[in-house]
Amino acid sequence: MFDYLGRMILKKFVATSALFFAGTLATSLSYSPIAHAFGVGVQPSTVEMTIKPGDRHRQVVTLGNVHKTKTISLTMGLADWSLDKNGQLILNPPGETERSAADWVRFSPASVTLKPETSRDIIVEINIPYKTEGNGDHRFALLATTLLPELDKRGDVSGVWNKYQLASLFYLTMMPSESHPKVTSVAFNETDKSMLTMSIKNDGDAHARLKGTAYIKDNSGEVVAESPLSTVVLDGSEREYSVKFDNMDELVSGSKYDVDFTFQNSFAPQFKFKSVDVPVESVSFFAP
Repeated sequence: MFDYLGRMILKKFVATSALFFAGTLATSLSYSPIAHAFGVGVQPSTVEMTIKPGDRHRQVVTLGNVHKTKTISLTMGLADWSLDKNGQLILNPPGETERSAADWVRFSPASVTLKPETSRDIIVEINIPYKTEGNGDHRFALLATTLLPELDKRGDVSGVWNKYQLASLFYLTMMPSESHPKVTSVAFNETDKSMLTMSIKNDGDAHARLKGTAYIKDNSGEVVAESPLSTVVLDGSEREYSVKFDNMDELVSGSKYDVDFTFQNSFAPQFKFKSVDVPVESVSFFAP
């Protein structure tokens, strides 16, 4: 009998597994809220590990089915992955990209069938060659894929089948390596004054994991609004990161406000992974 604690754990899988996809067989994969009805989660959704030539690592990835009535069958596989300029996930066939680690990976089982409210562990074996090219990040994704029929408005099968995937993303960082994130610009959206966009560049060979807070302050220095910041910038890449402030309509129209930031890189191999401050210049604006 699946106990209460087990149900809570599996519910957390779906809540924290952010990398779901849905798309018809005739189209490419795209993000879709319907994936939450899919009812399957993966933990961990992200794995970071440091490596050196000749290393062997084992990682357990757990799939959980929180659906109360539906049995789900999934096929496991590998992919290369990266992020586009807006932080959207890009999947490529395994071994196609320069930073691919897919050839170093074996996993089992190759497929799983999850009865309602059950989970299953996938064993991922990573064997680093003694001869490798390039320090810094190497990446792969462990994918779980299933096909499910689409339902029409009446709840009947429509005849269209959707392809669903969820992923556990792996960062394998060959030491020594460095991450060097730099915020190059900060500006509010011209059409949506509640949206602020940061341009971030990382010249390092390892990813940067950035977290912090943006504070809107009035003329007296009092914080009147704030928003958490959290993003990843891959090695040797640039990206646009946008954050939306709530309650902007409560600001006094025509008044001047300043936005200050706390921002840190929590993945800095060159500093023994201690969090490092990332400078962000304050910006000013007049409330609409």
